[in-house]
Amino acid sequence: MRALKLMFALAGLLALIRYFVVYYHTSEFNHFVTLEAQRTRQKDQLKWALLNRARDYSLPVKEADINITTRDGVFSVVVNYRVPLDLLIYRPELKFRASGAGLVQ
Repeated sequence: MRALKLMFALAGLLALIRYFVVYYHTSEFNHFVTLEAQRTRQKDQLKWALLNRARDYSLPVKEADINITTRDGVFSVVVNYRVPLDLLIYRPELKFRASGAGLVQ
């Protein structure tokens, strides 16, 4: 019985660690999107920077996931992406949305 409890405790700990890593990387990426949208005004340069940073954080962001618009003097970027979470037996996809905006100069 102790071995079974220990096995469930270790499995739960493994799941929490994997969730934590994914959420930490996505929060860091979301923060980067906010800052980069305020700093960069060229669409191609912004997409390149976001894709590189997503790759640094091992996030599966594709160019099609990035939507950049300029409207009424506001430059905005929205990134909708999904991150698969490997829990060995169960593999859910977590959905995330990062956004940022800045004034067009």
